[in-house]
Amino acid sequence: MTTALWSIFGLLILLGILVTFHEWGHYWVAKKLGVKALRFSVGFGKPIWSRYNKHGTEFCVAPIPLGGYVKFVDEREGEVSQEDLPYAFNRQPVWKRILIVLAGPMANFLLAILIYAFVFMLGIAVIKPFVTDVYPNTPAADANFPAKSEVLEVGGESVKSTQDTLFAFLDHIGDDTQLDVLVKPVGQEPQTVTLNISEWQEPEEQRDLFRALGVDFGAYDGPALIGVVAEDMPAAKAGLKQGDTILSIDGVATPYWSTMGAIIEQSADKPLELEVLRDQETVSVRITPERRGGSDGAGVIGIGAGFQSFNTIDYGFFEAIGKGSEETWQMVERITSFLGKLVTGKLSVKNIGGPVGIAQGAGQTAEAGMVAFLLYLAMISVNLGFVNLLPIPMLDGGHLMYYLAELVRGKPVSERIMELGMRVGIILLLTLMAVALFFDIDRLNQ
Repeated sequence: MTTALWSIFGLLILLGILVTFHEWGHYWVAKKLGVKALRFSVGFGKPIWSRYNKHGTEFCVAPIPLGGYVKFVDEREGEVSQEDLPYAFNRQPVWKRILIVLAGPMANFLLAILIYAFVFMLGIAVIKPFVTDVYPNTPAADANFPAKSEVLEVGGESVKSTQDTLFAFLDHIGDDTQLDVLVKPVGQEPQTVTLNISEWQEPEEQRDLFRALGVDFGAYDGPALIGVVAEDMPAAKAGLKQGDTILSIDGVATPYWSTMGAIIEQSADKPLELEVLRDQETVSVRITPERRGGSDGAGVIGIGAGFQSFNTIDYGFFEAIGKGSEETWQMVERITSFLGKLVTGKLSVKNIGGPVGIAQGAGQTAEAGMVAFLLYLAMISVNLGFVNLLPIPMLDGGHLMYYLAELVRGKPVSERIMELGMRVGIILLLTLMAVALFFDIDRLNQ
């Protein structure tokens, strides 16, 4: 399946799940509070599929997959029969209307918690956060950030995966401060590096925030420590053992597994002299890599790494629920911080993402596998719940704003004010969507 098809497929699945869960929150709470729903729609437009339940609610799927809605019995939207008046939304006490509106975003937060908990209970292996290169003339280079090092903590926050680390760094972008990062260079003890991030912003000439910071993340690369020796392969025949560390090959130092591997791959059928550390003593081993089958014909000697390149995340049920809640709350805090920095100008509006970016992410994670897609789904679910709580007319947060004003005033907001707010909300949302789409397309063209 091509990248574009994966993006379309991933986006449709993502939106379908998020919209269904969000609207189900509204519907379920309304049903429990005695409000009648006429239609539950996933998507906008004329339904392409529909079914009625025994209560007369139409459940349907519509062709425009950009959202959904639950239509309640409401005198403001049409004529209501006498027997349905007690179940009309507009006749409910304000506290019931607030709960019904809140239920949608809360359902998105609950979905994120459940997804995180499910993934954590599955037990997942995540690649250790590893800095492969440090770029010159950057905050990382100025702080002597060591290349070939595992990141353990960012700003006091423990990190286990590259994604955790990226988010932890992004939490501090735009801050007028210094940032302590605990790292463990290969073969050395952990050390703290202090970065001056006061000028860290998205660069004009390219789009990579972390290149601007000065760090490049990649596959974990440990020491040239042997963990496995395959039988009947050159390594076993030459006497290499588990626990040996290859110090050099033909006089060339091999401080990293990748260095050693590159030399061996390029030396098929060529005798090599290895200096090996074994039981605190250095021994010499002569070995000839054999040619691997296949088109590349690279040299192999039959050894596996003696270090672990991943961390395992595995929790029991109750701990997973707690960790899922913690992860969801952390995401809310990050979104709040991001918006605050946008408003104060510490972050450029170019960092805003839209539907194209979401589709790309959905496609990439769908292609990567179930766990990656679920984690992305959880992240977008938190974003959807948060955005819907913003006090913008047309969104749930806009309705909450009116209902809270009604609580304070003791009477509903006038129809004129609500209509004006709706117009402003439409303009604001369309503007935000246009800006996000513009920067999405601009990023695609980079």
